[in-house]
Amino acid sequence: MTSPSSSPPERRLTLQVGERTFTTTHSTLSESTFFTSLLSSRWANNALPDGSYFIDADPTLFEHILRYLRRGIYPLFYSPDKGHDYALYAALLEEARYFGIAGLESWLKEKRYLDAVEISTWVDTIDDGDTTLLHKTRRVNDWVGYYPEWVLGKVYVCPRGIAVHRGNPWACGRQCANARGGEGYEYEDESVVKVFVVHKSVVFHENVLRRAVQNT
Repeated sequence: MTSPSSSPPERRLTLQVGERTFTTTHSTLSESTFFTSLLSSRWANNALPDGSYFIDADPTLFEHILRYLRRGIYPLFYSPDKGHDYALYAALLEEARYFGIAGLESWLKEKRYLDAVEISTWVDTIDDGDTTLLHKTRRVNDWVGYYPEWVLGKVYVCPRGIAVHRGNPWACGRQCANARGGEGYEYEDESVVKVFVVHKSVVFHENVLRRAVQNT
């Protein structure tokens, strides 16, 4: 049994945009001055015989228009490998102007989508023999690049000439200390590999994509 205070469900509206059909409601389209005029009683004859309305527009772009009108979420066309799709933003901006959607037009015109994604970058170095940073689980929004380079470094030389002690002064024990005879550690110049590790992390600010709620 329906409550006396309940309002009837809003009548559906069918839009034929290019070769595709979209189903929505009058209230969903109310932010658009284009649709406000089209659906007003003044232009009642605009409907096709079946009651639908033909819109001469790109259906792929209109899909983004309708998604915004339904939920108030601004579009983000970004991928980590290609970055922002500026051509798509420009095309959608023209559609927002055509359909008279001031909020979406302003957001795209001001390039607010640039505030939605940030790239955090930092650099680590891996010294010869250190593989700690090579074996690490990372999130999918993190990117790592490895750039090896030969550099001239100081390499520790064992006073007893033991090969496995070379480069590792902590590997030497009492006998090595005795052989050193109280002298300081000895080092030789040697070319070693240093790996520069460049980290990039994508930071997403979803609040930038939400339409501000206006007080009524």
